[in-house]
Amino acid sequence: GQPKSAPSVTLFPPSNEELSANKATLVCLISDFYPSGLTVAWKADGNPVTQGVETTKPSKQSNNKYAASSYLSLSPDQWKSRSSYTCQVTHEGSTVEKRVVPAECS
Repeated sequence: GQPKSAPSVTLFPPSNEELSANKATLVCLISDFYPSGLTVAWKADGNPVTQGVETTKPSKQSNNKYAASSYLSLSPDQWKSRSSYTCQVTHEGSTVEKRVVPAECS
C-alpha cells in the first residue's frame, strides 16, 4: 500500500472584506494526507467549539493523497472577543495544530 503521509495544515483568518460585511469565517486547509481518515476540532481560547463548524469530506488529489477543509463560521464580535482560535487536526494518532490570534489581524 501507499505510505502514510501527515497532513499539512494552513489556517486562514477572516478577510477584511468579510468582516466589513459583518461575517467572519475561519478556513482550515488540510492537504497531502494519507490515508483519508482524520478528525478536525476547533478551539476558541483552548475551549472546544462545535457550533458553526463545517468540515468537507476528504477528496483525492492528483497525487493520490487526500485534501479536506474545515470552516468555522463566527460573528465578527465572536472573532474579536477571543484571544486565539485553533484548528486541530488529528491523523493516524498524531495531531497538528494551527492557531490564529485575532488581535494580530484586525
